[in-house]
Amino acid sequence: MSSNNTIVVGVDETPAGASALKWAAREAELRDAELKIVHVWQIDAAVAMAGAEVPWMAYESDARSNAARWVTETIGAQDPSGRPRRIDVVQGAPGPTLVEASRAADMLVVGTRVHTGISRVLFGSVSHYCLTHAQCVVVAVPTVSTGDVLDVESADELVDH
Repeated sequence: MSSNNTIVVGVDETPAGASALKWAAREAELRDAELKIVHVWQIDAAVAMAGAEVPWMAYESDARSNAARWVTETIGAQDPSGRPRRIDVVQGAPGPTLVEASRAADMLVVGTRVHTGISRVLFGSVSHYCLTHAQCVVVAVPTVSTGDVLDVESADELVDH
């Protein structure tokens, strides 16, 4: 395991993603660490299965602009030292992509949300995959409910520093 003072955070445009991003940004600031924000996107299964020609560049451009807008709205466009936030936008399966992105990092931060029934079978759990496959410390930040974002101050109490 390498130590390069980097925290990787996997984000999506959900309350769980917002909780993870806020927690990771605060932790990076406390540790004076680089925050590497990773947004993983996939083509909708129905589109892929329809055999339609997929406009990859348009999908990637949309994913990139949506992720940048969302990160800016959630934690701001710049870090506390004034450097612009860097967002890696990657097409692929979220769990394996985040594990690979965190290979040389000190920490991987992901949000958690409850998947039940068929959604758990279809989508699996990204946080569980990361917890069982990553080679660095993994912090799974809970979201209280689908409508509430966990307060960063109370989330901090969940982790021993």
